[in-house]
Amino acid sequence: MTGKPSSNVSKGSSTFTEINVTRTIPIIYTIHGCDACVKLMKKLDAEGVRYEERRAELSQEVMDEARSYGNVVPIIRWPDGRVEEGFEGGIGCYIG
Repeated sequence: MTGKPSSNVSKGSSTFTEINVTRTIPIIYTIHGCDACVKLMKKLDAEGVRYEERRAELSQEVMDEARSYGNVVPIIRWPDGRVEEGFEGGIGCYIG
C-alpha cells in the first residue's frame, strides 16, 4: 500500500489522523474448504499475482466486511474498486 499525506481530523472530543491509502494488490475474501477459493488462489499464484487473503470464518469483523461486498466467496476486491464474486463463472461458497 502507498500512503498519501495525512491530515488531522476532529470528531467530537477526539482527534485522530486520517490516512489516505492507495491499495496496490487485490484483497481476496475466502473461507476454509471452499474449492473455488483454492482454485482462484492457485491461478493467481501461478500467474505471479500478489494478493492479500482474508479468511472470513476466522473473524466476525472480516466476515462482515466480506458480506458488505457479496454473499459468495471468493470475493475479489481489486485495487481499482471493482468487486467480483465467484471464480471463472462458477459460484463458490455461500456466506450470506
